[in-house]
Amino acid sequence: MQNKLIFKFWRRTHIKESTDTEIGTINTHEEEKDNHEWDNPLEFIFSLISNSVGLGNVWRFPYLAAKSGGGLYSILLSYTIYRFICYIGAFLIPYFILYFLIGAPIYYLELALGQFSSRGPATAFLLAKGWQGVGFAMIINSVLCMLYYNVIISWALFYFISSFRTNLLWKKCGYWWNDARCFVPGADSSSFRVNGTTYNCTEPQFLNRTEYLCEQINATDRVTATEQFFFQLLLNKSNKFEDFGRPRAYPAVSLLLAWIIVGACIIRGVKSSGKVAYFTAIFPYIVLLVLIIQSSLLNGAIQGIKYYVIPRWELVAKFETWQAAASQVFFSLGLSFGSLMAYSASNKFNNNFFRQMCIVVSCDCFTGVFAGFAVFATIGYLSTELKESVSKYADASGPGLAFITYPEAIAHMPASSLFSILFFLMLLALGLGSQFALTDVPITSILELFPRFKSQRELTVIITCVVSFLISLPFTCPVRIEVFLNFISEYRNVFIEFLFYGTKYIRSIGPSTDNGSSDDNNCPEKPRYIEAFTQNNAPRYDWGPKKSISHVGLYAYLKTVESKDVIVLDRIMNVSNDGYSNRSYQEDCISNKNAPQIPTERH
Repeated sequence: MQNKLIFKFWRRTHIKESTDTEIGTINTHEEEKDNHEWDNPLEFIFSLISNSVGLGNVWRFPYLAAKSGGGLYSILLSYTIYRFICYIGAFLIPYFILYFLIGAPIYYLELALGQFSSRGPATAFLLAKGWQGVGFAMIINSVLCMLYYNVIISWALFYFISSFRTNLLWKKCGYWWNDARCFVPGADSSSFRVNGTTYNCTEPQFLNRTEYLCEQINATDRVTATEQFFFQLLLNKSNKFEDFGRPRAYPAVSLLLAWIIVGACIIRGVKSSGKVAYFTAIFPYIVLLVLIIQSSLLNGAIQGIKYYVIPRWELVAKFETWQAAASQVFFSLGLSFGSLMAYSASNKFNNNFFRQMCIVVSCDCFTGVFAGFAVFATIGYLSTELKESVSKYADASGPGLAFITYPEAIAHMPASSLFSILFFLMLLALGLGSQFALTDVPITSILELFPRFKSQRELTVIITCVVSFLISLPFTCPVRIEVFLNFISEYRNVFIEFLFYGTKYIRSIGPSTDNGSSDDNNCPEKPRYIEAFTQNNAPRYDWGPKKSISHVGLYAYLKTVESKDVIVLDRIMNVSNDGYSNRSYQEDCISNKNAPQIPTERH
């Protein structure tokens, strides 16, 4: 069974003995038929920017920066080095350190591995025995993120469609999904209290309470119109976990539309997603610039910006600040998801990806800082309008910031419908750019592990999107918010364990059978764990660039390996006495200590 599985993953189209000329012709023809490369290097850059610059840059980075110490404060005081450090700020110190000392090198490594081997995460890590699980862990990581990420995109799509109205649906109460607890924050809608009793209306409305249906409520149980739009209409949140219910119409249809958009944009791989990247990479910056200009002119914007930029130095020494910075770096750059390798595998072998990496990393790094001004200027305006403290709204992050706090602020702005359309279209562009890359990982892996499907990419994309929609459909049930939050929590725990996982040996090593003296073999005695580590990390002699056109110079020996498919196939199918099923690795003393060993020289 093991032999059949290995044969399925590794067999080639032609296994008969052939001349070098015949094999070269066959390989060239097959590569031209399966030429899956970027049409333009600019599309590759924009796709990387779309992948890295996602929703977290808008709703997570500004929140973490403000919560973990702020930054950007003292640039106006002096240009000395000390003042420049003050400018960097409490949160940005660990953020930039981790970004350029850890994030950028790993980003470069993933791009290099994908472009050099022309392989995605499923097969690129076949370079050594002990590394094969890393690629499959990336695929699992990407699939888990892909399932819940498109749910958020579907929410943004629902808000975007709902914004095409003169009066936004979350601007006031009185709709069928609102209840007696609903109120609109502001000076004109403060609750009325008389004799210790609170009513869900203002004093003028209470005097005519028969018309306004004023009811007695719990003062701590009031819910804004924006919250009820999100929880009651869109999510239809249930009161307890047992009320699982069935998929609701609005979120289910929105999720279906989101998967249709994703499938249509990646149906031809980088040939189609590369074209969409021009929009998903450029449009968010245009909207952010418009929002910054517009929000900075609003009353109270300076209060929100001050809250964002003033540093709190006592937080720099706390571990939580560095942990928040590390999580933001890994999630923002898209490290360990496999999408970087899948994209760079479609590059030309000699592409200058270092320069492209520098451009993308710089854009991603400063986009969060850039977006923070738009977010906190808007929060400052909202807090001033509602006569609340900035910290009350600054504590919101994630979906709460994007679908409750920011829509609440937009509802109080002039031309609210226009800015709502722009904002949620920006969220769609940010989310879809990352979703394209995440969804491309399992598709690329399927095509690599099952080469027979390479000519049926469109069918593979459709099946993947349909299956993913069905799996994520429970998130559209009334209890989905609890399931959704639990899923994200468990996913983050698994992701953190994956990042800070130790080296473990999956393959068990049998007991030593050394009955002779050390003179009976050519290898010196060494601990078993060192032997296992050496053998599991020894590189394959036949691993290298996948495309035969790149088998030149240092990699010319791979042509000899390709020209002897029968021998290579025999090595793969041959199971040795030590239990390993592949002899293409370098020989190691662990195989048989009694037998004389002949070292295998690498070409």
